[in-house]
Amino acid sequence: MPFYNVWIEHVALDLNQTFTYRHDAPLERGMRVKVPFNHRELVAIVMEACEQPDDPSRIKDVIEVLDEQPLLNEELFGLAAYMADTYVSSMMSCFKTMLPPALRPATRRASVVYEDWFVAGDSTQPLTKKGQETWERLKDALPMKASAFRKLAKSHARSFLERGYLRVEKRRKESALDLPEKEDQTFALTDEQRDAIAQISASSHDVFLLHGVTGSGKTEVFLRLAEQALSENRQVLFLVPEIGLTPMMIARVRSRFRQNIAIYHSQMSASEKYDQYEKVRTGEVQIVVGTRSACFMPFSNLGLILMDEEHDTSYKQDMMPKYHTRDLVLWRGAYHHCKVVLASATPSLESYARAYRGVFELVELKQRIARTMPAIRMIDLRQEPVVQGFSQSLLDAIARRLEKKEQVILLLNRRGYLPVVKCQACNEVITCPDCGIALSYHRSNDSLMCHCCGTVYAFDHTCPHCGSKHFFDHGMGTEKLEQRIQSLFPQARIVRMDADSTRKKNAHARLLEQFENEGDILIGTQMVAKGLDFPNVTLVGILQADAGLVRSDYRASEIAYEMLEQASGRAGRAEKEGEVLIQTFDQDHYVMKSVQNHDYKSFFVREMQYRHLGSYPPYVYMATIVFSHDDLEKAERVARQAKERLDGVRVLGPIEISMRMKKKRVRLLVKDKSQPHLETVMWDLVHHFDRSNVKMEINMHPLMLEE
Repeated sequence: MPFYNVWIEHVALDLNQTFTYRHDAPLERGMRVKVPFNHRELVAIVMEACEQPDDPSRIKDVIEVLDEQPLLNEELFGLAAYMADTYVSSMMSCFKTMLPPALRPATRRASVVYEDWFVAGDSTQPLTKKGQETWERLKDALPMKASAFRKLAKSHARSFLERGYLRVEKRRKESALDLPEKEDQTFALTDEQRDAIAQISASSHDVFLLHGVTGSGKTEVFLRLAEQALSENRQVLFLVPEIGLTPMMIARVRSRFRQNIAIYHSQMSASEKYDQYEKVRTGEVQIVVGTRSACFMPFSNLGLILMDEEHDTSYKQDMMPKYHTRDLVLWRGAYHHCKVVLASATPSLESYARAYRGVFELVELKQRIARTMPAIRMIDLRQEPVVQGFSQSLLDAIARRLEKKEQVILLLNRRGYLPVVKCQACNEVITCPDCGIALSYHRSNDSLMCHCCGTVYAFDHTCPHCGSKHFFDHGMGTEKLEQRIQSLFPQARIVRMDADSTRKKNAHARLLEQFENEGDILIGTQMVAKGLDFPNVTLVGILQADAGLVRSDYRASEIAYEMLEQASGRAGRAEKEGEVLIQTFDQDHYVMKSVQNHDYKSFFVREMQYRHLGSYPPYVYMATIVFSHDDLEKAERVARQAKERLDGVRVLGPIEISMRMKKKRVRLLVKDKSQPHLETVMWDLVHHFDRSNVKMEINMHPLMLEE
């Protein structure tokens, strides 16, 4: 049949439909083709063959077929459809997200690098004596890179080509990744680890939440489960949330299995990604280690998915389609009938609630390998003098560690900072009486705004709790912190790890190796709080611990708890005892108490009460709709019209939020007890609402309200 429906490369929801083209030769579902569209040539993906349209004379011809084999199999088509439905996004945006840059259906796409290879021809023409000797010496080594052959054959290479002894082939240049590798350390399993492995292996459940305290040996459990899957000749996917954790996981996996593994993360080049993708597709490798995008690798026989630090917000994509990796691995696990293990010392409330209800099977590791958790001490900044942002207790502790040649990690909590108002006298944070979250200060009109419901309050600069007129002014960056600590400890070798210092390729691995081998103090933001395992780190200091607690977001306490607990877990992971000092203005806050006692369950109970009272996830499903335009009034008008169309759901807003790309932005917050109903309402808005040139962006199940 010569007619085919295709998805064109545009990702806009307005064009989220197939278009029909003609091609006389057979086309397979999942191939890329080039087609004429609106006076342009665009790349498209073949969806299916179709019946002849009513007016075939209007159907245009496919210009070019770009692939010999389909890029997408039935599983990946199904996954794209699931993503599009769940996250209210176009099918094409899902295809583009799933495929590596070199294979994406786009007119302008990253190219694959090719190089010349020599292969043997079938010539029998005579050669000189010297040429014949050289040919006999090298012919069995073919095929060979042209550059390498020329070095060995010298002047004879040209003659071999001219006489037909050699042919040139263009082959994809394979990327030689600089992968970390260490000697394998096979640890004797603790009773808890052995029980956890046995429980997961024997259970009829498919999804497990491995809740293990920091340093309890979750990675060793991962590796033993992977051994079982590999022994059955099945593939294994290891997921970590950030690039900074990838080198350590790669090193552990390579040292254990001594075989090729595929690596996939955002700092790799297009050629490197394509090379790794092909290794998985062709079955050359059985193990994949990577960040969020590795969940799209073209597995054919997936036997186990391991998702480390499952709570981490990095698993949520911040561009369309705004998917959560956890949802996609659960879908792929069900498709392949393989087990999925989600692991964390601080599980997300959504995952722990599912485990609590029996949807996931809970597996616990309650003891550290080193047996003792680090001692945690709260430093009350209202009572203790501060020198350049450091309490005297923290400075003394750093000095002691440096004297003993032990290492220190300093975490500066800058995550999601917003200008909240906090009383210097009584430590009260001014909150919205309706939503229970911190109000944000807007200097332009000297007012307080709730970034959830949008209510604006006048600010008379007086604390409603104690009458004081003095408020804290938080703020210090990692560079300033590095300068201050260097001036206080001039002999210390300091390594700074933040967004700026890790921009360059392989910077994460290089900085971690530098700290492990020669560093004294590691300074960083949230990326140093999780997953790092350095046996000589005995002190962790946390500065501005309160900054996370007063974010104007419903997840503020959860994110703060996760960061503080994870950071605390970096100390004392081996024989040496660890200590954690947390500088705070509010040591009696329930988050601080839970961290100090390493008590996740009490935090979970308290936080779930708050979520229930405020009608937040996991008790409801949420979506945000952001309208952006040069004209704020126009964006607000369209947002109000959209709100009127949203039937059967609770809608908060519209409120103005921070600008992006010089555009004014207005947000609606939508809540619903039914996920299918929420998706239906959102799709109805997409299909039947005229946005009048105002950009509308939907984020299903947002992890933060302020995007």
